Amino acid sequence: MRKYLEQCRYRRRPVKLNAEISVEVKNGNVTKKYLVPVKVINLSIQGCCIITHTVLLNGKHLFLEDIGSKEIEIQIYLPKNLINIPAKVIWFDYAEEYKGFKVGLSFGFMKDTNLNFLKKYLSSRDSA
Repeated sequence: MRKYLEQCRYRRRPVKLNAEISVEVKNGNVTKKYLVPVKVINLSIQGCCIITHTVLLNGKHLFLEDIGSKEIEIQIYLPKNLINIPAKVIWFDYAEEYKGFKVGLSFGFMKDTNLNFLKKYLSSRDSA
């Protein structure tokens, strides 16, 4: 286990949720926005871990440039709600068991409605 996961204030719960990350890729003076499908494999109030098979778009590495400050937005499909959360890439590693990359995200400020949906979902998983 990575040391940074042990330092999380909130316990991450294992999940299997579909999601998309929204990233902007600059190519010269042109910026293009992409939606990349991902899987969320663990989740807490402060962040999540995702699996992706896409790390290159238009020759740009999504997570390598400016690691620790790379801001993205993640759209997580909860069973009854879609939530959008700004996030930062904290780490990434190739994961042989997924034949893809595990990416750790730290959530930024989220709207109260999204926070409430997330809290409700996580509390329902605690009682399950």
